[in-house]
Amino acid sequence: MKSFFAWRPLAPSKSRVPDSSGLTKWADLAAFIFLGFGIVQAVVGLDQGFLRFIPLALGLLLFGLPHGAIDHLVALGLAGKPLRLRPLVIVLSLYLLVAIAVLVLWMILPVAAAVGFLIMTIYHWGQGDLAFERLNHTSVASFRGTGADRVHWLLRGFIPIGIPFIAFPDQATEFINACVHLFAPNLAVDWNLWRGIVLAALGFLFSVDSWIHLRHIRHPLARRILIENCALCAFFFLVPPLIAIGWYFAGWHGFRHVLRLCSYGASSEATRPDTKVKLICRGQQAIPFTIIAVVMLAGLFMTLSDRVSSHFEVAALYLVMISALTLPHLIIVEWMDRREAGLSDQEG
Repeated sequence: MKSFFAWRPLAPSKSRVPDSSGLTKWADLAAFIFLGFGIVQAVVGLDQGFLRFIPLALGLLLFGLPHGAIDHLVALGLAGKPLRLRPLVIVLSLYLLVAIAVLVLWMILPVAAAVGFLIMTIYHWGQGDLAFERLNHTSVASFRGTGADRVHWLLRGFIPIGIPFIAFPDQATEFINACVHLFAPNLAVDWNLWRGIVLAALGFLFSVDSWIHLRHIRHPLARRILIENCALCAFFFLVPPLIAIGWYFAGWHGFRHVLRLCSYGASSEATRPDTKVKLICRGQQAIPFTIIAVVMLAGLFMTLSDRVSSHFEVAALYLVMISALTLPHLIIVEWMDRREAGLSDQEG
């Protein structure tokens, strides 16, 4: 069993990017497939009824929920601790404590929890894209400084969260209110009041980020980023929110995080160039805690079964569960960013 899961603490090393072009190709392939499925699903009319929940359901087992299921190995690796019972229990206890705190916030202040989750997701998804670019394209520092990085960070997080409230305001509002209604059935919030602010913020961020990269249009990476920005905006403007978020979560954000973890591990593993082997290994390592997370979702469903009577409300409950797991996951990713930044400074 140990050899199957290849359980070991995971941490970055100075040689953590043996095949950055390979990671980029895998990311491009996943984006083409997953986002392509989303476009096809919307075009052929498979965005109604139960079919619109297919991407979220697939995300339970395919790169969505599982992309954070080896956080415990990463935390142990970053802390320099062995995979033994005592440090593992400490990591899991702290992780669970933070997740429970988020669930408690949903129960007592659901609107604040919803707003917090949207802001946290903007931050985290933008953070993920920025980290993946730095990992695979060290030349990005040659034309984008700290301020420009922050603009790009906010834009990439804002696109998947902000555009649905602009392009599909009724659907986006209905879904976020479904999450709130799980804990406050009679509370109605008009999220469209923020639509103008969201549009202005998105327009500003997109304009500034485009100007930064257009100034360096001769650089291949600048052209790639401009294309990605436009493709993501088009995707979220054309594809309904539940479908778009589901495919993006698994095929873009989740998959890129797993690819990032392919550069983590023991020194012997870090020098192995086969990305496919590493992806399989990370997938195997994610199995136990993916199962535990699904069981937790089932437990939450049983606790709130009297308030969950449709597929739509089940999806809302899933989002609440994801929000509870996102905060401890974000904390570990922040730790990853700081450790990688330290290694980059040493190399510099």
